[in-house]
Amino acid sequence: MPRKPDVALEGRIVDVAYRIWSQQGEQALTMRAVARAARTTTPTLYQRFRDKKDLKHFLEERARQKMYDALRMAGTPLEVCRKALDFISGHGNEYRLLTTDWGDRYAHSVPMRSFDYLKNTLVMELGGAPGDHQDLAFQLFALVHGTALLRPGEAGQETTAAALEETCLTACAALLRDAAGRRLTKSKN
Repeated sequence: MPRKPDVALEGRIVDVAYRIWSQQGEQALTMRAVARAARTTTPTLYQRFRDKKDLKHFLEERARQKMYDALRMAGTPLEVCRKALDFISGHGNEYRLLTTDWGDRYAHSVPMRSFDYLKNTLVMELGGAPGDHQDLAFQLFALVHGTALLRPGEAGQETTAAALEETCLTACAALLRDAAGRRLTKSKN
C-alpha cells in the first residue's frame, strides 16, 4: 500500500519557519533547521519550496497579515502609529521581514493593506479620498519606521525606547494637526 502524503506538512513547515524567524531571526532560518523542526527531511522541504527565498515569501505574507491585524482596530491615524510601534517592539524580527521590500512595493504601487488602512483612517479624520493622503501617510510611516530602526532592543534600555516612541508619536500628532489645519484653511477659502 503506497504511503499517503502528509497534507498538513506544508502548513507545519510554514508555522515552524515563522516561529524560527520570529524567535531567532533570519540567520537561524535554514532549510535544514526548518526540516528538522517540522519533522520532515530537507529533500521533502525542497519539494514544496524551491529555496529559502520561496519559503521567506510565505513568511512575509504571514507577517504582513499579523501587522495588519494589529493595526486594524485603530480608529485614528495616531492610534495606527501607536499600534505600529507596539507591534514593532514586540515583533522585531517579523517587522524586519515586512520592511525588506517595502520601498520596492511602495515605488511600484503594490497594494499594502497596512499602509492603505492608514490612509483610510486619514480619510475618516481629515476627509477627502485615500489618494489625497499619500504624502502624509508616507511621512507618518517614515517617522514610525525611523523610530523602529533607532529603538534599542536590549534589556535596560527601556527608558530610551519609550522616549523615542513618545517623541515619534508627538511628531506624528504635529503632522496630523498641521494637515487638519491646512484642510480647514483650504475649506474656508
